[in-house]
Amino acid sequence: METIYTRFTHVVSKNYRRPAVYWKENKQWHSYTYGELLNKVDTLADNLINLGIKKDDHVAILCENRPEWLLSDLAINKLGAVSIPIHITANHRMVEFILKHSESNFLFISESCYKKYITFLTQINLAKVIVIGGLKTESNSTGLTIPFKELLKKAEEAFHLPPADVSEKDLASIIYTSGTTGEPKGVMLTNKNFLANIDSIRKTIDIYSDDKFLSFLPISHIFERTAGSYTPILSGASIAYAESIKTLAGNIKEVKPTILICVPKIFEVFQEKIIEGIERKHPIIRKYFYRYLENEEDTLTRWLVDKMIYKKIRHIFGGRLRLAASGGASIHERILHFFNGIGICLIEGYGMTETSPVISVNLPEYAKIGSVGKPIKGVFVRIASDNEICVKGENVTSGYWKNDEASHALFDEEGWLKTGDLGQMDSNNFLTIIGRKKELIVTTSGKNIAPTAIENLLNMSPFIFQSFVAGHGKDYIVALIAPDEEAIKNHFNEETVDIHALIKKEIGKVNSELMIHEKVVKFYILQQPFTIEADELTPTLKVRRNIIEEKYKKEIDSMY
Repeated sequence: METIYTRFTHVVSKNYRRPAVYWKENKQWHSYTYGELLNKVDTLADNLINLGIKKDDHVAILCENRPEWLLSDLAINKLGAVSIPIHITANHRMVEFILKHSESNFLFISESCYKKYITFLTQINLAKVIVIGGLKTESNSTGLTIPFKELLKKAEEAFHLPPADVSEKDLASIIYTSGTTGEPKGVMLTNKNFLANIDSIRKTIDIYSDDKFLSFLPISHIFERTAGSYTPILSGASIAYAESIKTLAGNIKEVKPTILICVPKIFEVFQEKIIEGIERKHPIIRKYFYRYLENEEDTLTRWLVDKMIYKKIRHIFGGRLRLAASGGASIHERILHFFNGIGICLIEGYGMTETSPVISVNLPEYAKIGSVGKPIKGVFVRIASDNEICVKGENVTSGYWKNDEASHALFDEEGWLKTGDLGQMDSNNFLTIIGRKKELIVTTSGKNIAPTAIENLLNMSPFIFQSFVAGHGKDYIVALIAPDEEAIKNHFNEETVDIHALIKKEIGKVNSELMIHEKVVKFYILQQPFTIEADELTPTLKVRRNIIEEKYKKEIDSMY
C-alpha cells in the first residue's frame, strides 16, 4: 500500500540527481539532491528506530521552515508513526495542550523554540526531545534531549531498514485547528487523504520538475504542508526555504521561484509597496501603469507598457514566477485584478484542514474573480438546503482525535462533510463563499481564531461586563467592550476613572496569554451592554454574532 514515503522513493528514482531542497546558511545557498535527501531521511529513520520510535507512535514537530522539517516528517512517515505539527507562534498553554492531547512521546524542536520552552518541556512526559540546530551534546544534562545532527550519523550497517508495514489508510498526521469553542481539535489525516489531495492538485495544476517553490508559510499549516511541501517534493520539483518573513522580498529575488504559495496579506503588502514606488515615478509612467492594468488588448502600446513597466515589477518576484496561489483566507478582488494586470498569474483557492486542504481553485483558463473556482478533480461539492458547503472525497478526514462528539457533528446523514461555510455554485460549477455558518474568525494572514475563547478571557476581568471579538477577513482582531461600571465605581470609589486606560490595561493582561495573531489590537467602549431584549443575546446569554456585527458595523469598521 502506498504512503507519502513510498511515493517519495518513486519520485527519487526518477530525479536522483536533481535538486530537491535549498536553504540559506551563512549567507550562502545550499542544496540537497533528491538522492541526498532520501539518504538522510533513511538514516534519520534508522536512528529514530534506535531511539524507540515505532509504528503508530505520535511525534510532534515544533520548528521553523527548513530542510530538517521535511526530513523529520518523511522519516516519521517511513516508520508508520504519526506527525503532530505545532505552530512556532503557539504559546506555552497551546504547546502543552497539543503535546498532551495528542499523546506525543517524542518532539522535534528547533533550537530557538527549545530555548523558549526549555523549562516546561522537562515537566511534560516525553521520551526524547530532538533539538534541531546548534545544541551541543554536553548540554544534554538531563538525558531528555539529543541533537538532531547526531541522528544523521550513519549506522555501521551498509543498508537502510525497510519502511514499516503501513497502509494508506493508516493515520499520517494529526493537525490541530481551533474550534468555535476555543478548544483545539486534532484533525486526523491518513496517507490516503494527503495523497488523494496531492493527486487532485497535480491533475488540476501543471507542476513540472523544473519548478521551484519558495516556502515561507509555516509548514505546520495544512496549506503549506500539502501545497508547498508535499506537492513539489512528490512532483520532482524543488523547494527553497526562505530565511524568514522579514527576508522574503530579498529571498524571492535570489531564489527566482516559479510558484509561490501565499496568504492574502502577503500580496496586500507587495501591492502597497509597488503602488508607493509607482507614485514616485514620472507622471507619464504612472498614467500608463494604471491605464493598462485591466486592459489586455493586444496592441503595440500595451506591449511596450508591459516591457518597460510591468516586466520590471515582475523582477521583484525574481522574473520567473508563472503561478502564485492565495489561500487560507479570502483575498480582495482588487488585489487579484492588480497582479494579473501586471502579468503575474494570481489564483485563489478554498479549502480547510479537514479536507487536506484543497477543495476548489480558480485557474487562468477558467477563472472567475469573486469566486473560489471550481472543485478540483476528485473532490465533490454540494450546497445543502441551508446553503452550507458540503464536501466528499478521498481527501476528507474521518474526524477528530479523541473527540467523537465533534467528529459525529462534522458529517451529515449521508456522510458529506459540513464545512461550516455558506456558499453557492453557478451553472458552470464556480463556487462562491457568501458567509460563515460557524463563528471561527479567519484573518487575512490565514490564521484561524476562536472568538469565544478570547471573549471568555476578557470577560474574566472584574472591570469588563461583556465583550465581542471581530476580525474576520481583516488584518487583526478588535473588540467591542461593555465595561462593568458598577464594579469599577465600587473598586475605585470615585467617578473620574479613566475607563479607556483601565480597559486597555485589562486587555493587555489578556493579550499576554494569547498567541500573536489572537491579540486584541484595538477596542471600542460601548455605551450600554448587549441585551436579550435588543436581540443581541440568546436566552442563554450567548451573543448573536450576525446581529451584533451588523448593528455595530460602523464602530467595528472605525477600528480598521
